[in-house]
Amino acid sequence: MNKVLLFLLLFNSLVSVCHAFDNEMPIIAYYGVTEQFTSEEAFRTFRDCGFTVSLFPYSSLENLLKACSTAESLGIKIIGCCPELWSSSAKTASALKKENGFLGYLIQDEPSLPEIKERQLLINKLQDIDDSHLFYINLYPYSDPKNSLLNIKANSYQDYLKALTSTSCQQISFDFYPITTAGIRPMWYNNLEMVREESLRTGKPFWGFALSMPHDVPLTPNTYYPTPTLAALRLQVYANLAYGAQGIQYFTYWTPEDNQGFHFHDAPISYEGKKTKTYNVVQKMNRELKVISKLFYGAKVLSVHHIGGSLPEGTTKLTQAPLNLSSLKVVSKKGVIVSQLEKDGHRYLAIVNKDLERNIKVQIRPHNDTVQHITKSLKEEKMTDTYTVAAGDILLFRLK
Repeated sequence: MNKVLLFLLLFNSLVSVCHAFDNEMPIIAYYGVTEQFTSEEAFRTFRDCGFTVSLFPYSSLENLLKACSTAESLGIKIIGCCPELWSSSAKTASALKKENGFLGYLIQDEPSLPEIKERQLLINKLQDIDDSHLFYINLYPYSDPKNSLLNIKANSYQDYLKALTSTSCQQISFDFYPITTAGIRPMWYNNLEMVREESLRTGKPFWGFALSMPHDVPLTPNTYYPTPTLAALRLQVYANLAYGAQGIQYFTYWTPEDNQGFHFHDAPISYEGKKTKTYNVVQKMNRELKVISKLFYGAKVLSVHHIGGSLPEGTTKLTQAPLNLSSLKVVSKKGVIVSQLEKDGHRYLAIVNKDLERNIKVQIRPHNDTVQHITKSLKEEKMTDTYTVAAGDILLFRLK
């Protein structure tokens, strides 16, 4: 693709997304405030946890419109669907088009490649009436080379991604929950590499996920999704940001009923509508994210590499010191992600600790006085020789 055209596509996509969220990175709850609990109090609790977008499938247009109106009063946006989306597409789009609290249409979760192409027919009907809101399809992850391709009915995961970016969806959304009781699933970083590549190719930004609800479906014998720790949330959120994510989603905010063998429990809000111990952990993560995302939102990630530990499949090892650094050394068994990004004429460096249990040491030697340490509150500090990075945490520098 022509480089000028690629730049324009990327710029226009980022501008439209930034406009939709008033220059603030969206923090989305997949399965947010449920329709039976729609109230100002419930959405206030949702907002206090740090979320800005609630995603939920509603049982009727009436309930979806009620949620939009209630959420709007508290500055919350809704991504949703209802049966009328299919049975009365034009009428539904006409009603939702007027709602300031409505952000976009939930078209489908985890479709196959043929289903993605079919969903564009629905999007066309909606877009004829309403072209001012988002269209949302969330993709399967690429977790197992054999079974993943069977699920998505595609020859490759790249073909699957291209099917989505060929639709009118304004963003690439995919879920991959990497942290299990057995450690980090090996294909996660490969997923991020492929999604980032497709995002760069098309100019469509991507939204990543963090798992905020433990559940007990065994991935392999005696391996489950555990209760999230702050380190686990940090690694998922900051790895996504390092790869260029322009939105962070959580699965879930509200605890759903058990379904098809999935035993869901201890999301931030219980099935009965009460705060759980996870609420405070997610709230703390979102407080960090709201500040640090100002650096990443609308930024262009120039490169992503890994150093230290074993090199994950599909990733690239850092072989040259970043701009204006004489050396960068990491003392870590698990290694780090090294991301260079550009925003507002400045170059930045992000280093993410991939270890969920241990702090690591980063030794850094700047080539000149231009380099500055950036705190997580985005304040500049003078450089020191060595930095300690907590488990799953991020370290930031301004390189120029």
